[in-house]
Amino acid sequence: MTRSAAPTPRRRAKLAALGLALLLSGCADAGLVVDASGAMLTTGRVDGSSAVAPNLPRRAGSPRHILVLTSGGADGAFGAGVITAWTASGRRPQFDIVSGTSTGALQATAAFLGPDYDALLERIYTSTRTRDIFRSNGVKTLLGTGLYDPAPLRRLLDEVIDETTLDAVAAAHAAGRRLYVTTTDMTAGRSVLWDMGAIASGQGDRKSAFLGVLVASAAVPGLVEPVYVRDQEGKLAVHSDGGVKTPVPLEAFMLKARRAVATHVWVIANGHVSRDAALRSEARHVLGLARRGITQLIRQLLYTSVQDAEAKARRAGARFHLVALPTSVPEAVDPLDFRPDELRGLYETGRATGQLRFGSVADEAAHQ
Repeated sequence: MTRSAAPTPRRRAKLAALGLALLLSGCADAGLVVDASGAMLTTGRVDGSSAVAPNLPRRAGSPRHILVLTSGGADGAFGAGVITAWTASGRRPQFDIVSGTSTGALQATAAFLGPDYDALLERIYTSTRTRDIFRSNGVKTLLGTGLYDPAPLRRLLDEVIDETTLDAVAAAHAAGRRLYVTTTDMTAGRSVLWDMGAIASGQGDRKSAFLGVLVASAAVPGLVEPVYVRDQEGKLAVHSDGGVKTPVPLEAFMLKARRAVATHVWVIANGHVSRDAALRSEARHVLGLARRGITQLIRQLLYTSVQDAEAKARRAGARFHLVALPTSVPEAVDPLDFRPDELRGLYETGRATGQLRFGSVADEAAHQ
């Protein structure tokens, strides 16, 4: 019987890597699991009968206000600046509905709960570094989980969203206001809308479910580990970035009201709403070309989605207002790279844009 040759150093390294991968696979298959199916609303199939928010007590002629926060990654610093400038103007309304996706989902809870959370928005969107929200998956990438693990993001959210915050969301929900976040069900290829107030008002581990939806909404597919969501039938589905299917999360049922009142839709676009890039790029190497292609794809999708949202609002008789990153100001070089110096610049641009937009006497009637 012939004795096999001893494995070479290269072969030993491959075997070691394979063994490590197999060892890790046992804990990587399940990932983060969210079970909040009772708060799951499949967009496009919602008739609004159970999802539409009841009318809030309001003075005669007082309008409804809907805030929509779009996707945009690090460009979310712009939206955070707009919101805080809106507060400073003294004209920021209490929103009847707040809907967010991706980075907009991370802003949505603070925007929903009001000015007391502005300092948190500023801190998160001016001091956060990439390592504060993502960490490299290393060899786990071989298992198809994604290049980055969002565990740091979940820890950050766990610190800033406590039981008191969840109680405040639940109280606003009971009063008739609504907070929505979208994810993309990658298994079924559809957008899913989550009633976050229902989650905050629920039984069981409401915090885990609430944070899980937020993490899923910001998890760029392929780059960031997805979140596994258990549906009404008990099956697990892969959920990722809500901006993949719905970068501007405005649904028709949100525009319905049980009484005839004026409705204002405010869209804060965390990025440029333009078909063309503001700056030229050489994009001569592979990574540069790939980044350029992705950013332009996102730009086109956001542009088209804003147009669709405006048309939807107009058809419902609502007034549509858009605040977007000025095309003269560069977007983040890499939307997944959070650099405090770049974030601060985008945040201050948002502040300046908000001061110009909401400090104008010409727009005063919209806030009365």
